[in-house]
Amino acid sequence: MNRYDNADGPDAHPPREPLTSYRAMFDAEHEEAMGELARPAMALFSSGVIAGMCAGISVLLLGMIVGAYDGVTGDPVQRLLFGCAYAVGFVIAILGRTDLYTEYSTIAIFPVLTGERGVGSLMRLWALVLGGNLAGGLAMALFIVAMAPALNIASLADFVHFAVYLGDYPLGVIALSAVLAGWLMGLLSWLIAGGRDTTSQFLFIVVIGVTIGALGLHHAVTTSIALFAGMISDSPMGWLRAAGVVAAIVIGNAVGGLIFAVLVREGVKLDRRGGRERDR
Repeated sequence: MNRYDNADGPDAHPPREPLTSYRAMFDAEHEEAMGELARPAMALFSSGVIAGMCAGISVLLLGMIVGAYDGVTGDPVQRLLFGCAYAVGFVIAILGRTDLYTEYSTIAIFPVLTGERGVGSLMRLWALVLGGNLAGGLAMALFIVAMAPALNIASLADFVHFAVYLGDYPLGVIALSAVLAGWLMGLLSWLIAGGRDTTSQFLFIVVIGVTIGALGLHHAVTTSIALFAGMISDSPMGWLRAAGVVAAIVIGNAVGGLIFAVLVREGVKLDRRGGRERDR
């Protein structure tokens, strides 16, 4: 018995809420994924547009940080500030219950793994959400590039510098970076499922967002918006190269999410098998 059970008097503590079980977390994620897969196309796309615009706030902050340092210096403090900027967009988008592609590169896989939905329904969801994210992100990038210099928040060169920082790697390295970012976003979705309140969910989002941004990992939505802003600001990268970078990130994020989803699914299967054996 917990030592706080049946406590009396003014110093009594309320019983602590138990942690969400592993299987309960999976069931919650699975149920949410089933609901998302069944949503109308316009609902998914419009929610994706809003999420893309929310993530664009991070890019505005990133431009400001680059301007304050007069470029991307690699300084650890600057990297930490980059992480904080990423976290802001994630917090607004996720707690606002809008749809980010990197969330659904994980949770929407669960019904496919259990055989309750086909791959076609998963591809439909990914395409609508990602399309909405990129459309909203492009609109926000156009707005940011027009507004930031006028308000002395950041110059066009600042957005170019950050876009080059993200895109100046071999595509294979970018894809591997995106795999890790996708795995971390899958972990974030899992942590949110087990979060007992908004405060804990907020902290989970901040931790993962700061990690992705500080390490310079490639995230399909935030990185794409940063590339859009850089290209609109006349980056020498070229739109064809930028498109290749975005494609590598999208695929990498999906692979990272798939790896996480498969590991979770196998863990749940083993857990349930062990439970049945104990009941015999």
